[in-house]
Amino acid sequence: MIRATRHASPPSADWLAEPMMVMRAPVEQVLKRALRRLARRRPNPFERLAEHDQSTFLIVPANWPVAFALTARVDGDVRVVRTRSPGKFTARIEGRIEDLLDLFDGTLDADSAFFSRTIQVEGDTGAVLALHNALEAAELSVADLVGAPVGGALINHASRTARRAARRMRSEAA
Repeated sequence: MIRATRHASPPSADWLAEPMMVMRAPVEQVLKRALRRLARRRPNPFERLAEHDQSTFLIVPANWPVAFALTARVDGDVRVVRTRSPGKFTARIEGRIEDLLDLFDGTLDADSAFFSRTIQVEGDTGAVLALHNALEAAELSVADLVGAPVGGALINHASRTARRAARRMRSEAA
């Protein structure tokens, strides 16, 4: 198990936990449908993760009061959980939301993100490596993540633009 030192955190967003948990059902449904649609359209990443089909990956956007518990298999599941009490997980991957999305679509190199501590990983690193390799081979986009049947190019462009703006604002504030 690898534990990385966490970055100093800005003030907590715990006050947002309750409203986000109230809205979790529709978010879970959208993400679960997207995951299952992706599994039907592009089964290869799921086949590559077959050894880890019982693994739960906790995806934690830094400074968010909620995280996403992902079971990456054909009949997979995505649950919104409280960051402070996520339940059992196989591996935890934490970073700023824009960095997590960049990892997902291949904009950010996972190895450099890990070694620079842009992301933190704990738990079963073999499962994380399998997830990384499956995502890298699949060449997915943010539109795939949200299961957009149309308008994928627009969603991907908007996502990249928003992430660049977030980084620019963060660097200007520093």
